[in-house]
Amino acid sequence: MIPIKRLPPPDVLVRNEERWRAAFLEQRAKDPQKQRPSSRRYAHPDIVSALEAMSHHKCFYCEQSTKQARPEVDHYIDVAEDPARAFTWTNLYLSCWECNHHKHRTIPATDCLDPCAPDAQPSAHLMFDDELIRAREGSAQGLATIKKYRLDRRDLDHKRLKQLQLFNKVLGRIKDDMIAEGRRHMNENEKDLLWSFRSPDFPFSLMFGVVLEQLQL
Repeated sequence: MIPIKRLPPPDVLVRNEERWRAAFLEQRAKDPQKQRPSSRRYAHPDIVSALEAMSHHKCFYCEQSTKQARPEVDHYIDVAEDPARAFTWTNLYLSCWECNHHKHRTIPATDCLDPCAPDAQPSAHLMFDDELIRAREGSAQGLATIKKYRLDRRDLDHKRLKQLQLFNKVLGRIKDDMIAEGRRHMNENEKDLLWSFRSPDFPFSLMFGVVLEQLQL
């Protein structure tokens, strides 16, 4: 999870939000079984595209690429909690299928880290031991976030490990070059290459921020 700056709402939502909300609330009033709105509306392709642009094509929560994992539009505050926010732009988040469908709905989102909060600092609450995610210094928000979105599930451990192996392969080549050239320090190009792993558009960039911090780079 990294801080995300919310972009303006897409035109399709600006034009239709009030109408879609009114129709959905009217349906709920007539039919109590109508618990959720149509995903064809709140997950309109233009809305998905805007959310992907915000998150660099990554899940807002786990940071795996949505180019490799099916993206879904998630309601940060669940529709069951507040139906009136079903089409509210600031309540629409981009999630991978796993984070959306396996999350603990009994844990309030307000107890967790919000990547879109103006003062969001996930790195102050989350850390990693290799590919394993942890709450930094026992952070209650960090722990709740891990539990709610199951950020410690095995499929994520495996995907993070694969990216770490790629990083270590690059680091190993750099160290070999340093030894061959009799250097004690990395050059700027080598540092930039390693720092690219923590760029916002790279999967699991928060993890690599922790790795680079540990390497004092």
